[in-house]
Amino acid sequence: MDNIAKELGSADIDLEVRRSNMVRGFRFEHLKLIRGSDIILLQTPLFMSWPYALWARLFRKTVVSVVWDSYPVTLAGVRFDRRLRRRIFDWIENAILSISNLLLVPSYDFLEQPTLKRAKVVQLWYPIHAPKGYLAATLAYEPLRVLFAGQINRTRGLTASVEQLYKVTQGRFQLLIASGDPLPSELLGREDVRHIGRLDRESLRQVATGCDCGLVSLACDFDGPGLPSKTFEYLEAGIPCLYHGKRLEHYLDVLERSGVGIEITARTSLTREDVLAKKADIANATIRFSDAFALDREAFIAHLTPIKE
Repeated sequence: MDNIAKELGSADIDLEVRRSNMVRGFRFEHLKLIRGSDIILLQTPLFMSWPYALWARLFRKTVVSVVWDSYPVTLAGVRFDRRLRRRIFDWIENAILSISNLLLVPSYDFLEQPTLKRAKVVQLWYPIHAPKGYLAATLAYEPLRVLFAGQINRTRGLTASVEQLYKVTQGRFQLLIASGDPLPSELLGREDVRHIGRLDRESLRQVATGCDCGLVSLACDFDGPGLPSKTFEYLEAGIPCLYHGKRLEHYLDVLERSGVGIEITARTSLTREDVLAKKADIANATIRFSDAFALDREAFIAHLTPIKE
């Protein structure tokens, strides 16, 4: 959202930025800001901003919600997080979606979600750049070096991704897992998997320089839409992506057409040479990928029109 605020500010739009804070909460001085505004721009998770949405609608202001995630998170129709607290948050989230005058999403994949069918697709991401591909001298028989970074839970489908990686490479890979979460029991003790713990952004980039590619993993039975953010982090670190999981048509079309990655979900074979060919042109490919999702300021501003009721 910072990139959106920056672009709106540079477009001479009268802009007031307020960050939601669950500890300090909503302050009544914000009512004056809401009453003096034409548009209230929110982003998911929306339950963090429910007082702004509610008061904005009571004052008959236009509420525009930028949606990055969809709730509740379900796998094959079954709720992932069944806690009462999460159910309440999800109810608030969808209530704000329903009272928003306009919903903006970053990919056409989001339109498949019933609650987002009325949304408008707008390029919203920050522009990214990758360093020029550098291929160190390697031996032909070396295994494919793969990096996975992020949370490990049921929605990631990491075990299935590792099994497919083993299949397509005929076991010729080494996977580094950078996560603060424990490994699934199925991956414990594997010689081709190494858990290195959680890394900050800079440390992750340093580790990535020694890898051939990054793994983007999503459970095949994940029901929601998505635009995997790890893709952007891998590309900024200068490595292409392998994707395994639910088919996200728009995302995967851009991933493969731009040349930044390879979907392995239904693939039968993958060589290190296939990946290194992507890595060699990663700087140009990343520009093409970024151009498909980076914020289009003019298109975004065109949607920011107060709606008269």
